[in-house]
Amino acid sequence: MVKISQIVYTRPDKEQVLAQLADFKRRFDGARSVGEFYSVHEDYKRYSEALDTNMRIAFIRFTQDTRNEFYAAEQDYLDEISPEIAVANAEVVKCYLTTPFREQLQQRFPKVMFVNLQMAVDASDPRLVPYQIEENKLTTQYSKLLSGIVIDFDGEKLPMSGISKYFTVSDRALRKRAYTAWGQAIEDNAAELDDIYDKLVKVRTAMGRAVGLQNYSPLGYKRMQRNCYDKQDIAKFRANVLKYLVPLASKIRAKVGRDLHLGRQYLYDNSVYTAVEPKPIGTPEQMFAAASRMYNAMSPQTGELFDKMVASECFDVMSRQGKEGGGYCEGLPAYKLPFIFSNWNGSAGDVDVLTHEFGHALEFYKSFFIDSEFLSSVSMETAEVHSMSMEFLAYPWIDLFFGEQTPEYKFTHIGGAVTFIPYGTIVDCFQQTCYDNPDMTPAQRNELYNKLEHEFLPHMNTEGLPAFQDGRRWQRQAHIYQSPFYYIDYCFAQFTALQFLALSQQDYKATFDKYIKFLDYGGTKTFTELLQACDLLSPFEEESFKLVVASCEKLLGL
Repeated sequence: MVKISQIVYTRPDKEQVLAQLADFKRRFDGARSVGEFYSVHEDYKRYSEALDTNMRIAFIRFTQDTRNEFYAAEQDYLDEISPEIAVANAEVVKCYLTTPFREQLQQRFPKVMFVNLQMAVDASDPRLVPYQIEENKLTTQYSKLLSGIVIDFDGEKLPMSGISKYFTVSDRALRKRAYTAWGQAIEDNAAELDDIYDKLVKVRTAMGRAVGLQNYSPLGYKRMQRNCYDKQDIAKFRANVLKYLVPLASKIRAKVGRDLHLGRQYLYDNSVYTAVEPKPIGTPEQMFAAASRMYNAMSPQTGELFDKMVASECFDVMSRQGKEGGGYCEGLPAYKLPFIFSNWNGSAGDVDVLTHEFGHALEFYKSFFIDSEFLSSVSMETAEVHSMSMEFLAYPWIDLFFGEQTPEYKFTHIGGAVTFIPYGTIVDCFQQTCYDNPDMTPAQRNELYNKLEHEFLPHMNTEGLPAFQDGRRWQRQAHIYQSPFYYIDYCFAQFTALQFLALSQQDYKATFDKYIKFLDYGGTKTFTELLQACDLLSPFEEESFKLVVASCEKLLGL
């Protein structure tokens, strides 16, 4: 059995990669039958999976220690060459769109694949290459800046991700000091954070205009594979969040305020829902043993995958200096292995991220066996349904992690899911506005963020907190810098996951089977088609909000 640490990384030679891709294009164009085309397809798939795996290994090892000079240099190199490779690869995938055998291909591959390939081709215009190189450099600069920050706090030297373990403690004064230190770290780097984002907005705007668009937004939608909804649909969702979910979130926070005697609530109260902070019990090793027990009880396929990932060292979960913040799941298709990265800090979030990322891992694993996935993977909001729903489907075994504090955990988790959606809507609206108005100054962006927070989070205050009171909370949200327009996906997914939660209270087995059905489709359907196929509610319809709110109020006892 292969172990992640034993996988050998080899720097890809740009010229060799470009030559190989050009050869694939030549072979596709020269195919004299659909059978010959499929033969080239198989070779191209194997090559693409090997190249993709190799580059992902470099990324994983860079994020594991951003101070590692070798992998930092490799990441810089890959940032430099990847836009040119993407353009060359787009020329290859065009063959699937222009081949005289397309009608036969459409009988083998799903319709959405061709839609997505066209979007990918449009987003890989050769004119974008110099801008993408600069974009990659700036996002890596942001990553290095944030991961290099060390916060001195009560005798500890903590990375940005590490101090968040104090955000959920019951000691309010300690929470305030932790948020103050966190905000001060952002404030101390404000000039560089402003400069990086300002340059990113400008370079992305230039990208849009380079291909004849007014600004970056339409190009950003294509890069995010928006294949079944548009800006107007998102605006409808945002309006319904304001109408239905903001009042629900405020009602949840009001209950918390009464129960905990908080009075006026501040940002540092935002992650606290119960008098006693629910924390996972046991050592990391014991938590992994509990997770194995849970996933083996959940289903044979979840248990087999989890144990296989543990044996293959597919988890890096502990926070440490030099390690990039946050969490992710990467797929390594050449080895049919998912890899989970996170930053445990002793809070309930450790369990959240374990179950969340395992939902991604399960989808990655299933996708390795779907022929079209390397050409057109699942869209992001669909992928997040996989992960967020898994958090709720873990509930029958969640006492293995929280023991007597399980009720507190569930209230915190469900309450957090509901109150997250208004925050996620802020992030998306902020990004949309910034790219629709690229000449905004850094100060105007901060003013915008403050305005949105007051509108969508009326129960929360940031007064007296460095950086946050000036509208800089967004600068800690890596997606805004690294993955523009990637956040509303979380909102749609959370909304859908709350439906899975409600259904699981009625019939767990039927709901789990529906969840597996949702995963089994992979990227063969769009998000809205998947909802319809699995008999789930659409986040673009007002009636769905009424039903979700009623269900959540019942679950939360409001």
